[in-house]
Amino acid sequence: MTSHSDAEDLSGVALKIYVYLLENDGAGPREIARGLGINPSLAYYHLKKFEELGIVEKDPGGVYRVKKRVRIRGYLYIGGKLVPRLLIYGAFFTGLLIPEMVSLAMGVLEPSPGLFLAIITSAVAASIFILEGVFALRILKRKD
Repeated sequence: MTSHSDAEDLSGVALKIYVYLLENDGAGPREIARGLGINPSLAYYHLKKFEELGIVEKDPGGVYRVKKRVRIRGYLYIGGKLVPRLLIYGAFFTGLLIPEMVSLAMGVLEPSPGLFLAIITSAVAASIFILEGVFALRILKRKD
């Protein structure tokens, strides 16, 4: 688990529980255990730790909800969802690639070695960042 000042080091089961709570707007230990395929006592342990750190709160019905968002290394919050930064970088390079391709196709730019190098660089960078971002999402969502 983590300390309050070191919350961005969430990993493993604790990270999966935190993400589950974010995506489901709260849940109880048994629901989390079923959803993640873990032991209910493990879910309860992490929820209690989160509660001690002020990250989650428990309502009278026994449902835990995220009280405070914590920074997760390599991820950003966009619209309440955790998104890998790598996907943002991939979108940036895709944004560079599209005008390059359109300009070439419409004849706005003359074909040149520099333009082809820019297109190839943008395409490779976009592909790598998007693939790595998708892998980062899968790791976050994977049941162990």
